[in-house]
Amino acid sequence: MECALRAFAEEGLGRAGHARVADLGGVSVPTVFHYFPTREVLMDAVLDEVESFFASLAQIVHRRGGTAASVLTAHGLAFLESCETHPHHIRVWLDWSTAIREHVWPRYLSFQERLVGIVAETIARGLCEGQVPPHVDPDTAARLFVGNAHMAAVMKFAPDPPLDLEDLVRQAVATLLAHPILPACSGGGSPHE
Repeated sequence: MECALRAFAEEGLGRAGHARVADLGGVSVPTVFHYFPTREVLMDAVLDEVESFFASLAQIVHRRGGTAASVLTAHGLAFLESCETHPHHIRVWLDWSTAIREHVWPRYLSFQERLVGIVAETIARGLCEGQVPPHVDPDTAARLFVGNAHMAAVMKFAPDPPLDLEDLVRQAVATLLAHPILPACSGGGSPHE
């Protein structure tokens, strides 16, 4: 699996296959086919691993308890750390998030909903406990949180990240859970006009 993850991280969901996995593992191509009889089975196994990794990371952090803000901050920081400790998982996830193909796209959307659900549950708990302002919609805030993770991962792999990413996580959580929603502008103008 480690070799398969690396192959898909380096070559992408559209190109990686049995030959590259075999090369990285120092085994024959038929050996890889023994474990993964088709390319689809191979790709599904890699996506299973990526989904399991990120779902487990979220569940572990969110089960620890604490305020909604502290849990979301811990989740964001754990995700940033995974960019260092599990870069192949992150790279496959980034590629998967843009792979609008028949087989993998519906599965990605389902996986994303699973993550959004974990985060939204923590925010809803914070609402019930009075830690989160009543104007915060748990589902919307959770979607923004998960979207911020994508941006943070892209910036983490930049040669020279433009921001302190740990501060970005803290600012994002504070913004999601504190600021009221601004009214929409009438007439299509800027809110500053």
